[in-house]
This record gives sequence, C-alpha cells and structure tokens, in this order.
Amino acid sequence: MNVLASLTDKEGCDRFLKSIEKHIDEIYASDGTRTFLETKGISCKSISELTGFAEMLGGRVKTLHPAIFAGILAKPEKEQMEELKHHGYPAFDLILCNLYDFETYKDATDDEKAEHIDIGGVALIRAAAKNWKRVSVAKNNRDYDAISKDLSEQGTVSLETRRRLAIDAFRYTSHYDEMIMSSLSGNEENHNIVLGKGKVLRYGENPAQKGVLYENPEMGEMEVFHGKEMSYNNYVDASSAIDTALDFTEPFAVVMKHNTPCGAAIGKTLGEALEKAIEADRESAFGSVICLNGVADAEAVKPIGKLFVEILIARDFTDDAVEILSKKKNLRLIKYKGTGPKKNFRTIFNGILEQDRMDTNIGELKVINRGDVEFERKEIEFAWKVVAHCRSNSIVLTKDGVTVGIGSGQTSRVEAVKIACERAGTKAAGSLMASDAYFPFPDNVEVAAKNGIKGIVEPGGSIRDTEVIEASKKANITLYFTGMRVFLH
Repeated sequence: MNVLASLTDKEGCDRFLKSIEKHIDEIYASDGTRTFLETKGISCKSISELTGFAEMLGGRVKTLHPAIFAGILAKPEKEQMEELKHHGYPAFDLILCNLYDFETYKDATDDEKAEHIDIGGVALIRAAAKNWKRVSVAKNNRDYDAISKDLSEQGTVSLETRRRLAIDAFRYTSHYDEMIMSSLSGNEENHNIVLGKGKVLRYGENPAQKGVLYENPEMGEMEVFHGKEMSYNNYVDASSAIDTALDFTEPFAVVMKHNTPCGAAIGKTLGEALEKAIEADRESAFGSVICLNGVADAEAVKPIGKLFVEILIARDFTDDAVEILSKKKNLRLIKYKGTGPKKNFRTIFNGILEQDRMDTNIGELKVINRGDVEFERKEIEFAWKVVAHCRSNSIVLTKDGVTVGIGSGQTSRVEAVKIACERAGTKAAGSLMASDAYFPFPDNVEVAAKNGIKGIVEPGGSIRDTEVIEASKKANITLYFTGMRVFLH
C-alpha cells in the first residue's frame, strides 16, 4: 500500500500510520507533514522526490503534478497500471488529507481569507473520492479508525468503507466551498444543504408516511441508549424539549406533549424542578417527553415514579438513575449535547424557508403600568421563555417559577387566554401571564382580571395599546412590554 499524506490537522495521523505499518510499502508526504512524521519516528519520502521540483510560491504549489494525480486517479486496470509504471509513478492506495483552516479567518480581511483557501488539498480529496473503487481517503481520526478496523480484520479496506469515506469526503469539500462562498460574498443566505445518508425511521408523522432522519453532529447530538426505536414524532418532541431546556441555566424541567410544553418549572435542584413541572399538569404529562437541563441522578428522576413517560432526556445520567429507569421497558433514555442549529429551515410548497434561531432573552423591559403586584425579573423571564416555546397563539400563566396554565395553538388569542385560565383554575389568581404577541383587544386583559391574574408580560405594539393599558389600570394589573414578539408557528 502506497500512502500520500498532506495534512493541516495532523492529530492522530502518526498513531494511525504506526498501527497499519505492516500494510504500508511507501509513504510520500508534503514537507510540513513529512517533518512532523519524522519527528514521530515514521520514515517517509518528500513529494518533491516524486515530482522533481520543490514546493513553490511559499507552499502554494506542492501537490499539483501528474505524478501525484495520475497515481491517485489510475484505475486498477492493466493498461493504466502499466502507463504509471512507464512514467515511474507509484499508484497511491491511501490519501491522508485535510484542508486549511478557513473558518478561523472567514471574518478576516480579503487577503487573509485568500491565504487560507485550500486548492491542492481539495483536489487531492476529490481525486481520491472519485476513484473510491481503488483508493481510500481519510481526513481525521474517525476515518483512521474505520480503515484500521478493516485492515486489522480483513487485511484490506473494504469496498463499502471506501465508498462511505468517499461520500463523506465530498460532503467535507462541499461544506468547505460553501463556507468560502458565504464569507467572500458576505451573503449569509447562500447555503448548500448537504443531507448525507439518512436514517430510515419506522414511519413519518403518520404510519402511511415514510420518515427519514438526517443527523448533523455539528448542530447537536442525541444518544438513545435505552428503550425502543425512536419515531418521527418522538424526534420532533425531543428536539422541542431540548430547545426549550437550552434557554435556562438554573435547574429546569419541561414536560412536552405534541410539540408544545404542558408543564415547565425551575427549582433549586433538578428533582424539584421535575416534580413541579409534572404536577403543573399531571393529566397531560401522561405519555409525554421530558427534558432536564443537567445530569439526572436518582433523586432527580424520583418524581417520575409510576408515571408513564415516553422519553426522558438529560445532559447525562448517573449509574443509579439508569438502574432505576431501565426497569421501565417502554421508556426511552436520551443523552444530549451541543447547542443546536444557529439557523432553522422549513420546507414549503415552493422551496425552503430559513431564519435565525429565536433569541428569547428580554432586552429592555418596560413597566407600562404598576398594579397591585410587581414581579421579579426572574419570574418574568421564566414566563417569557416558556411562552416562546409554545405554539402560537400562546398564553402561559406562571407562579414562583412554575407554569400553572398554558393555552397554545389557538387561532384566537383571547381563546388562548381562556384556555390557560381554565387549565389553571384557582391557581390563576395572583399569577403572571405571558403572551407571545401583543394583545389586539383589551378583552384579553378583562378575562385575565376576572381570573385574578396580577401581571402581564407581552410585546406591545398594537394599535390598541392605549385600550389595553387602560384595561390593565382599571384592573390594577402590572403590565410589562418587551418590545419583541416570540411567535412559534
């Protein structure tokens, strides 16, 4: 096996090459990579020995030569192999290559950007991927492990592995080109969406629909380590639950049902937050998806008890928590990491919509009317962040960091208010009400007053704000304006 190595990120390449050295005939490397490998005790030849010229233009030109690309692109046919031999060129079987770090410089000057745009590396990777039926291409430790495993078990790199590495290589160069294009154009809306190989689900939203998951570890990861296979709807609910939990730093729990919260709470501990979130609407919590924003231990999961829960999600789980929860055969356990996507995409009839991820942080909070009760900033932010993750039109009632009533997904805002108050019952009295958009009419405030609500936080900005303000004054309800809307359709 002949190896060609030209690496910017050299992490792990020395250990990999030593682990497969019995399969290697010769290693050729660019000067920087050769120097690195030789310090690690790995003998290799300079690419210059093969091409007959030294690296040029400060390293800008080093691999762009027929001796290199003929050795990569030659098919395993007698005629082409003899042609290589005639020219004295080796046939390369394994290419180790990754690209200049452009991402660090994507906001730099044009000259700095240009210096960090890789040319030869992209060509090497694409050439190797093009000829995947004979050549393997590796970019990092994950690729190294796959090749090592095949060589150890089979003495060769399987066709299936070479094909998978080629697909991943094209995805890698495509992402690299997209990053450069967006940076140079200054246009964030230029995107190449590469889905890769999807995971086929049992079915989609309904059994008659096909469902596929396209994972992207750069956004975040969900590891299902206990329980049966996830469905399309499970993934949607789990994602919404995690997205909600990411908005909170103190111990927080959210109970998700049909892609909207039915209970949420903060507490001194995760266990306290979870107990309060479940009790906020125990009826709806049956068959729900629950997310905690920390590590779940035995105390934290105790509130679940005999409650039937579809999925429990946490940053991690202690062994004692897993021991308790694993007795529930139908409960799926998920560990999550990452911060989620910066952009949201949605397919529509004539294309794809893109938007920035919603920022639920309140900037300047304006006190429009001071009523009988003033609420702490912490309570206001809690209510606001929860309502931002409920389907619009949405209304959330909270008390002491716990939801007491939620009305969401309504076509009429006043209807959402009525539903939230009905769900809260007597708990509505003294609560804070959050609305994801402004009140178009004062009737919303009038319903709130009849149910004893003492505070309202909403964006403001309606042409009838004056009427809404007067209604809040009449009812002695404290009214806050955030100046921002948090619709979630």
